[in-house]
Amino acid sequence: MTVSRIIRGEPSVKEETRTRVIRVMKDLGYVPSAAAQSLRSRDRLRAGGRRLFALIFGQGTECSVTFFHDIAHGVEQAAAESGLYPIQIALQDDAELRWLRLQTVLSIGGLCGALLVGQFSPEDVRFIRSNVREVVMVDGPAPAGEPVESVEAGNLEGSLMALDYLSGIGCRRIGVITVMSGHYFAHAMEQAADFRRSGSLQIEMVYGCQSSSDAREQVIRLWNAGQRFDGIFTNDDFAIGALKAFRELRVGVPEEVKIVGFDDIQYASFTVPSLTSIRIDKFLLGAEAVRTLALMMHAPERAVGVRKVIKPTLVIRESTGG
Repeated sequence: MTVSRIIRGEPSVKEETRTRVIRVMKDLGYVPSAAAQSLRSRDRLRAGGRRLFALIFGQGTECSVTFFHDIAHGVEQAAAESGLYPIQIALQDDAELRWLRLQTVLSIGGLCGALLVGQFSPEDVRFIRSNVREVVMVDGPAPAGEPVESVEAGNLEGSLMALDYLSGIGCRRIGVITVMSGHYFAHAMEQAADFRRSGSLQIEMVYGCQSSSDAREQVIRLWNAGQRFDGIFTNDDFAIGALKAFRELRVGVPEEVKIVGFDDIQYASFTVPSLTSIRIDKFLLGAEAVRTLALMMHAPERAVGVRKVIKPTLVIRESTGG
């Protein structure tokens, strides 16, 4: 029974005992039999032998590697607690390569579902759902008309929070640096800008960033062209590029320009100056996605139409004078 609990990942076994048992398993080359486990299990997931799920990262997730790495960490932790195992892939921009990667992972027998992290086209979602019944969208919204559950970050609420904070501390010309137009995060920033733009508050969207380096180049290009902002709102990765740009331009942050990021990645508190940011609990995003998938398997009648939103909070640091 002790060995069984260790294999299932239950936390009730002493660490010393766990270490000894795992060492013996390694020495013997022992691998648990999923088929044998399914014969005894009363758990619907395990009884069906369906313990694998696909963790698929969509287009644009490379724009904030740290953010999505933390989501994956939450997925791994919750999966271990649920006795599930993720198979992780990232999609390519090329449509044919994207289809091939999807087809390969979805051909694996016994998948109990899929977590789709980031942005996916309606066509991709339909293709995935035709091969895997249970699908949960993570961070990005579900495409209109697709009956899938979702666990989302409060991107619009957080964007409004950032713009309100910048305007509240005196900013009147705010630049919003974001990814390509049409991306769900850019859309949330656009909506927030439309809600808050007024005669006394100028907000300009700057599109097309894919990395910290892109953001740095964008800021330098705009500044050298004579464009001026007293506030910048962007994600944390791009904010780090903007900080470097202003340092090279000899523009003081926060004296001349105040910067607010989004995500509160691990490095936000280590930049100079430290970065004010909108915090999203990335670990919770991933963990709640796995819990939603497990609910869909155990009690599908309770999981219909599930939409969870992880609320943002503002973390004030030196880049805005905090």
